Amino acid sequence: MRSLLILLVLIAGGFVLTAMYIAPKQPELRGWYETNACPHLDKISPQICEPIRAAKATQPI
Repeated sequence: MRSLLILLVLIAGGFVLTAMYIAPKQPELRGWYETNACPHLDKISPQICEPIRAAKATQPI
């Protein structure tokens, strides 16, 4: 039971860290996080998806 809990915490941490550090640099991943994950992650903290929004604002059209 403890191992399962630790695994779930690690997966959630990886999901958040991916949103903060990897997704802003990857256009496809950034789009997915922005439409699907950010509405839920913003409930935890708006700062999690801030790098994604900043990367989108500086993206050339």
